[in-house]
Amino acid sequence: MKKQKIKLSETQRKALQFLMIAAFVSIFIFVPQLTVFAEEGATDGAAIVTGAFNNLTAIITAIVSSIGSIILLWALFEIGVSMQSQEGTMQAMGFKRVGGGLVMTLAPQLVSAIIG
Repeated sequence: MKKQKIKLSETQRKALQFLMIAAFVSIFIFVPQLTVFAEEGATDGAAIVTGAFNNLTAIITAIVSSIGSIILLWALFEIGVSMQSQEGTMQAMGFKRVGGGLVMTLAPQLVSAIIG
């Protein structure tokens, strides 16, 4: 099914543009705005922002620690498999992965110990 284009004259096109702009502006003027209140316990804005960043930090550290645990388990399995082979590089890679997994798993505790 073909779509038919409606041909408008220049004055009709300008009138349609004006009506669309007027409708857009009237929506922003007459639609009631949402009132936002500050948190009850916060005395300043810095406390709200700090709380949000603390939540974000907790989420990121949990994700990093979880990924580190997965890598650590994968590395332990890889070390077990590499012990059956004669190739030394597989064992070295397995031990490197164990080290990386341990660092990722313990990263939140290491950061908090360094920062103090």
